[in-house]
Amino acid sequence: MRVSHMSIFLTLLATACNQAATNSEETSRGSTGQPEQQAEVAGVELDEDGNLNYVELYCKHVDKLRLRADVNTELSYMCDNGTPTAMMSEYRQAALDANPGEINLETLVVEHSEADDTSEFLIAWAFYVPIRPFEVKERPIYDFVAQNYEGQSVTLESTASRKADSGLDYGLHLWSTDMNYKVTIQATETNFLSSERNTEYNLYQVQSGNEEMGFGVETLVDTNNPDFLESTMINLSFNDGSGFNNGAGGTVVITMLHFILNNQGFPETATQSINEIAQHTADAMYSGLSK
Repeated sequence: MRVSHMSIFLTLLATACNQAATNSEETSRGSTGQPEQQAEVAGVELDEDGNLNYVELYCKHVDKLRLRADVNTELSYMCDNGTPTAMMSEYRQAALDANPGEINLETLVVEHSEADDTSEFLIAWAFYVPIRPFEVKERPIYDFVAQNYEGQSVTLESTASRKADSGLDYGLHLWSTDMNYKVTIQATETNFLSSERNTEYNLYQVQSGNEEMGFGVETLVDTNNPDFLESTMINLSFNDGSGFNNGAGGTVVITMLHFILNNQGFPETATQSINEIAQHTADAMYSGLSK
């Protein structure tokens, strides 16, 4: 009986794919009764502590994602042409070294323009949660972000409405959510400043077949918003690299907020309010992901 070369090839290919799928599932979820071990990820070396270097894998693949918005400015602080920056490695280590619930915000940019009464802010932070990245992606992060807040001089009202999955762009696009924020700031005893913005929050899996990395992107959808010229948030989440089987391993989450807004002649008040909102966002995300 003659068997064509194509038939042999297809048989071998199917066998290889089935074996790869089995190995992938065992590696990702682990199997009980087996000693904890590292997952093997092609092309990723171990760091000096013997852990998988997930920052390298993350930056290698995140640039390949098809996003709905351009976030190259924000992402460039963490990944430079497919290579992790020193800042990304430092934020990862800081998250691993911090005490539970300890979140240190860093203001990378704060600039005010008197000519047009605008202020620009770029704020970043990182934290660690003891759950795997696929669990992080399954939680409603948009609901954690859209929590109301009332501080000394700022009031924030937020809503989140998840869209139907039928509108997603492709397989690595996990969910899309409409967000609305209404902010009231007390500039003086009698002067209150109000603003509103609408954004779209999207979540992506960074690499096909690897549930250990996620990328959240929130961007402004109001093209002619008089209050905000820029409202962007990115969330980088990846396995800490310490282990996978039997539930070992947690997640490092790095977040950046980028605002360009109309300060309505009160740059100092805008600075205080944005810092409060950023801290509220960080605390709400950590609380939701750590429970």
